[in-house]
Amino acid sequence: MSDVWILGIHDGHNCGASLSCGPRVIASVQEERLTRRKNEAGYPERAIADCLRIAGIDASDLAAVAYASNFMHDRDHLLDLEPWYLVGIEDQRRDFATRSDYNRIIFEERRRQRIDDVTRHLGVPADKVSFVEHHRAHLTAAYYTAPNVAPGDRVLGLTCDGAGDGLCATVSVCEGTRIDRIAETDRHASIGKIYSRMTMLMGMKPWEHEYKLMGLAPYADLQRADRAAEALRQLVRLREDGLGFELAGELSTNYSYYYLREAFERVRFDTMAAAVQLFTEQLLVEWVRTCIAKTGLDTLVCGGGVFMNVKANMLLAALPEVRSLYVMPSASDESLSIGACLDTYFQSYAGSRDDAVTIDNLYLGGQNPETDETAALRTRLNGAPVEVTEPRDMDIAIADRLALGDIIAVCRGRMEWGARALGNRSILAPAEDFRVVDTINEMIKKRDFWMPFAPSIREDDAGRYLEDPKDLHPWFMTLAYPARDAGYRDLMAAAHPRDRTIRPQLVTERANAPYHRMLSAFAERTGKGVVLNTSFNLHGEPIVYSADDAIRVLLASGLEWLALDRHLIQKTGATDQPH
Repeated sequence: MSDVWILGIHDGHNCGASLSCGPRVIASVQEERLTRRKNEAGYPERAIADCLRIAGIDASDLAAVAYASNFMHDRDHLLDLEPWYLVGIEDQRRDFATRSDYNRIIFEERRRQRIDDVTRHLGVPADKVSFVEHHRAHLTAAYYTAPNVAPGDRVLGLTCDGAGDGLCATVSVCEGTRIDRIAETDRHASIGKIYSRMTMLMGMKPWEHEYKLMGLAPYADLQRADRAAEALRQLVRLREDGLGFELAGELSTNYSYYYLREAFERVRFDTMAAAVQLFTEQLLVEWVRTCIAKTGLDTLVCGGGVFMNVKANMLLAALPEVRSLYVMPSASDESLSIGACLDTYFQSYAGSRDDAVTIDNLYLGGQNPETDETAALRTRLNGAPVEVTEPRDMDIAIADRLALGDIIAVCRGRMEWGARALGNRSILAPAEDFRVVDTINEMIKKRDFWMPFAPSIREDDAGRYLEDPKDLHPWFMTLAYPARDAGYRDLMAAAHPRDRTIRPQLVTERANAPYHRMLSAFAERTGKGVVLNTSFNLHGEPIVYSADDAIRVLLASGLEWLALDRHLIQKTGATDQPH
């Protein structure tokens, strides 16, 4: 049944589509890369079309279309967060008094609308459209792609996020194609919602800037942070059975904004960030330890937005009770469409999980055709002060620029899926001089002064830079690690300056042969197996997709070098190109 084509759709925040052929994910694209609006929401019409284009199939070839989430708000609702967030206990009491049939009517109306979106867009019959529950999609995205699950294994599946389909966390026992959910947490007792509301309280964007709080947290005094976190412990705690969370009082986390505003008035901004980070870490660690003790399972697969917190993941991975841990790459809602594909396949078409295919790379988007690259050069560079060459070997050309100390943007090969740039849509730089951080920020990134960059490390050199005693293979920047003292000088610009942790991408030849070859050439020239890697985008924009995107950003920023699939561009003077 390996020729079964299934389309997965996530039509919520940071929407996108995935396409699988049997158990293998062939394509996955986020709508934002095509509309050029960051964290796009709603029905991902362009991403769906792009997935079909990448695979070279038509909608008539689809065996099934699977939506992630039984219920999803419409686009306008998702883009206007203030009515959701700026609420308190009185709003909660009023809303809880709403007739239950009102919610049922809204649910059924949205379900019809979502089916209509597919039938109108793709022309497939309505009976081909199904729905996969939100947290099941999070879990199956992780479980059916995990490298740490062997045939016959029983593993512990955990999900944790803000909320979806009425829940914010689940615990499951997974074996073969059977997934038995043994515990779940109602959406009102959500640690993810606390984190997002603290993000808004600090003047940042919920569902987007939570990582900034995580990056700020190490600068705070730990004792002050622990005292401040007590206000959060008054909201949510571990349930008595240890397998979920519960409210510590009447107040739902959905309605906690005004409580948090009062509790954290005049608390230092770094202490606020550290308090919510500490609270999250402690509660997750306690939850995971109890889940392992209750089930006897020490191999974990994890999904959901809370598991985007690489510092918390670092602590979970270090627990002596954990034998192996796999976190779904880009575990937030962008992974839901992958879970919808794979769950549908394994429940309806496959007899065994033995066919599952480990994800060893995330290059699931499209590649620029040669004609597109040529056209972008012609239209974007008309009159611009640049020099364009065609190196015989682009891997070597990039390594040479980096060895000379240059910063170079890269847009070549298939586009990465997810929140992390992994070498194909990246800005690369030597990582041994911390001054490059300010240079990159002045050129293009405009990142907050406390935020670190990340390293790409050739897997052959991993032992020089980090210890991975459980062989968790951090290929996708899902885990943080303390940098080894011996290798810190090589990557100090790609480490957190306060606590010297790194969020590494280990690069394998199997996953990305050109990037691995470039790193090998760089190592030959410098003796260093690591470079700084950050996403290639203007501040506030999605990561670039096309050659046209890349050239536009080059001309609109302080970047000097850009490597495409065939052409190397050097900017030789100031430009006055429109953005």
